[in-house]
Amino acid sequence: MITRTKNKTIGIVGGMGPEAGLNLMQAILNQTPAASDQDHLPVILMSLPGTITDRTSFLEGQTTINPAYSIAAIVKKLELAGADVVGLACNTTYSPEIFNVILQQLKQMNCNVQLINMPFETCRFIKENHKNVKRVGLMATNGTYKFGMYKSILQNFGYEVVLPDPLFQHNVIHNMIYNPVYGIKANAGSITQRATLLLERALGFFEAEQTDAVILGCTELSLLVKSLKVKTLPLIDASEVLALALCKASNESTASFFERGINPEQLHQLSFAPAYL
Repeated sequence: MITRTKNKTIGIVGGMGPEAGLNLMQAILNQTPAASDQDHLPVILMSLPGTITDRTSFLEGQTTINPAYSIAAIVKKLELAGADVVGLACNTTYSPEIFNVILQQLKQMNCNVQLINMPFETCRFIKENHKNVKRVGLMATNGTYKFGMYKSILQNFGYEVVLPDPLFQHNVIHNMIYNPVYGIKANAGSITQRATLLLERALGFFEAEQTDAVILGCTELSLLVKSLKVKTLPLIDASEVLALALCKASNESTASFFERGINPEQLHQLSFAPAYL
């Protein structure tokens, strides 16, 4: 929880998926100490799922339409609506093939919002709050897994990165998110037993690999872990970290990613690399 002083308006690009955007909004409310309605932070959520191409489908070549253009247009709409600091409620959008184009588009549109980088903030959160962690696992979509932004940032922070093989990644982790029958995206408002079983199987893999902590690197996974009765590993929820970073940026009580001197146009210097070849 944080104590507020001067508040900037938070903007959320939702719709990726829609429930994940709502969950981020709820996380922001939970992070805000408030005794009345007026004590809460100003937040604008735009959820326009029909306008945004699926991020993993683009990264895997199933469509040539880069969702970056629609996302950048929504960020600009948020700015026009009054947003000062913006978070994208989808980890896969931070893959350089998408995120770098978003930054280019925002520059061309003269958009001056502060854009928080969820993967970087998540890895920094581990570094600052989990001093004994050395081996970090990642659960994410195939797009996030293959294009490796979390792996690169974690390695830059000095961590060993634990990832499953591509078959396990697709059949277990990606399927619990995307399966059209039992996946999280296909069952808004409920969690299927099959998805919960796949989550337990995934956590079993990371336990066997002696992982110290696991990043929930997909905003849908925040919804799934709430169904767990027992958590045997520290789970770092990227959505919760993003919510905290947005609250702090709104409150101006701490420096965010870009405020710490890293220019958005130099983002490629973090040496993003594929998780596997």
